[in-house]
Amino acid sequence: MIDGSLLLVLFGVVNVFLLFLVYLMQRRIQQLLVEVEHLGGRMQVTTSEIEALSKNVEAFKKLKI
Repeated sequence: MIDGSLLLVLFGVVNVFLLFLVYLMQRRIQQLLVEVEHLGGRMQVTTSEIEALSKNVEAFKKLKI
């Protein structure tokens, strides 16, 4: 049968490994949040460009009539 101290060491190693995995996941989440903020900025610029383009098209339609 497995000795109690061996089981304690095994669970300690498993806990350290799981803490390392949590750390890696936290770092990856931070990287993804930075990417989302960057894409949000690009989307805002694109939205403003589309609005300006639609206003220019409307102005051009009014000049044709």
